[in-house]
Amino acid sequence: MKQETSFKEFMSNRFVRAILFSGLFLQLGIWVRNFSVLLFVMEQTNEDPFAVSMISVAEFAPIFIFSIIGGTFADRWKPKKTMVWCDILSAISVFAVLLTLIFSTWKVVFFAMLISSILSQFSQPSGMKLFKVHVPEKQLQMGMSIYQTMFALFMIIGPVIGTVVFQQYGIEVSIAITGIMFLLSAVALTFLPADKQLEGTSGKTTVVEEFVQGFKYVAKNRFLTILGANFFVAGLAVGLIQPLGIFIVTEQLHMNKEFVQWFMAINGVALP
Repeated sequence: MKQETSFKEFMSNRFVRAILFSGLFLQLGIWVRNFSVLLFVMEQTNEDPFAVSMISVAEFAPIFIFSIIGGTFADRWKPKKTMVWCDILSAISVFAVLLTLIFSTWKVVFFAMLISSILSQFSQPSGMKLFKVHVPEKQLQMGMSIYQTMFALFMIIGPVIGTVVFQQYGIEVSIAITGIMFLLSAVALTFLPADKQLEGTSGKTTVVEEFVQGFKYVAKNRFLTILGANFFVAGLAVGLIQPLGIFIVTEQLHMNKEFVQWFMAINGVALP
């Protein structure tokens, strides 16, 4: 009974409802984009390995390049405004790609993934910052658990949703749905409490100084250095393995490329 009351209290938080709805729309848009682009590129290139690998580069390279920069700016920019504008700019870039796709070359689909992946590196740290501001400390664990559960759920159903949308409606409608989901996420984020000027955000140091200080701190901390190295190696392994999944399905299992949705859903089942 106490746990049920705590959950109701948690869900009555205006911030929680807004951030969860935003996450729902973002996950729908991301998975429709990811699988529609994957299947579309395979169709256009006759399953060319290099083209398929470039999808992963466009999706994950910004995480490696911009994650530290995004975290630095998250402490300096207003988090709500940052998140709303990142979603709006992602939607604009997706619709621009859609127009180019209709009237020009199909290769622009890579930019849809690249631009939104870059912007997410600025949006995600701001979301984590707001979690600590607007969610009571005793409910932080519950909030993070629910948020992670939603990500795990979409790792299971996301590939299925993305594949079905692409099969039924094609790449143009899939990209349009992605843009609409990003806009709906921005609308949900407008219900967040207004930004406040927090201590430590007055900008007494420059971005470059904070960036250098961050690297020095990690270099001096043995635990963080080892952890960072582990993440780097694990990320490299995932980057090598993930693009090969589609070829295991088509060349080794001799299944249609759409079967990769079930192959990828296994990752989501294991995540919780």
